[in-house]
Amino acid sequence: MKKINGFFLLFVFCVNSFAQNNNDYKYLGEPYYPEQFLQEKDSLKWPIEFDISIDVKDIKNIDLNKDEFFSTLLISSYSNYDTSYTSINGDTIELLHEEFFDIYIKENNLKGDAVSSPIYYQNTENYKYLFYEKFKTKSVKRVEAPFDISWDLRDFPFDKQQLKYKFITTVDTSIIKLRPSLKFPSSYNIPLENLKDGFNIEGISYNYKYNNDNSDLIRTSPNTTRSIVTETLEIILTLDREGSWLFLKLFLGGILSFLISCLVFLIPLKTEFESKVTLAVGAIFGAIGNRYYVDSVLPGLQVFTKADAVSNLVIFMVFFNILVMILQKSEKTSFPYFQSPKNAFYYSLYVFSIIFLGILIY
Repeated sequence: MKKINGFFLLFVFCVNSFAQNNNDYKYLGEPYYPEQFLQEKDSLKWPIEFDISIDVKDIKNIDLNKDEFFSTLLISSYSNYDTSYTSINGDTIELLHEEFFDIYIKENNLKGDAVSSPIYYQNTENYKYLFYEKFKTKSVKRVEAPFDISWDLRDFPFDKQQLKYKFITTVDTSIIKLRPSLKFPSSYNIPLENLKDGFNIEGISYNYKYNNDNSDLIRTSPNTTRSIVTETLEIILTLDREGSWLFLKLFLGGILSFLISCLVFLIPLKTEFESKVTLAVGAIFGAIGNRYYVDSVLPGLQVFTKADAVSNLVIFMVFFNILVMILQKSEKTSFPYFQSPKNAFYYSLYVFSIIFLGILIY
């Protein structure tokens, strides 16, 4: 009988040990990550989800020569928990929104020109109409700050720019997840008072990124560690440049230079050669001057833009027309087609138009 009782006790001990080893590490044993003692009956479950939305009030100081823009916005976040939670064990866990994520601004701080108002909390008891699903608290903060921008000018002057508002979690993704609010989506004022002329807002989109912090490790089980993984939610405001007038301003001089170089084919070769040369030289100076003007408008870039392509096309076609004019002067030529001024004139216009449209469409 004693042997049976002994085997029974051993069996119970083994079963209990197996059950404890296979239970979630968040509830049993040492406070592995997350480092709070919770029971399975606790209503607090990791990860906590925060819904984020922004209301952009103003955008200003958009300048191609600067890598930042200044914006004023309201940030709203929703949580399905109160601002604090008391566990079954009696421990109080602070769940203030600002403790779990922050918005990334210029130099990642609130210094200099940046201003951040105190966070204002609302709850379901007094503001039921502001909530949905199981959310219980909402925080609201006003921020006026500079934000980083990386200019994409490959399609300039018909380019689109992305203004990114980045929200970064301050703890591991096993504790918190960010998502854009669907019930109260991000928005912007219409019109934005200080938005630079020539830009229109095309819309708002979202993007997620995950970041490994290899400098800090967390223990996820008695025998396992890994680097902390944080999440970045990007709320992206896309600006569409109205480039038609800017295009005319930039390239009207260059296009006129090209057309002037085409006029050399309409002047009689034998009697007015000096006039043809004068027009050609004027076209060269006009095309090169237009190129310098375009370069002065754009900052120093390491990328080839549509503006560069159009400027180079104008210069190339002006020199092409001058070369054809010289070939026409020669009595012996390998290109008899260009001996006809009309053929040279229409060929130059045709080639320029095809390449020009290709640059704009591509």
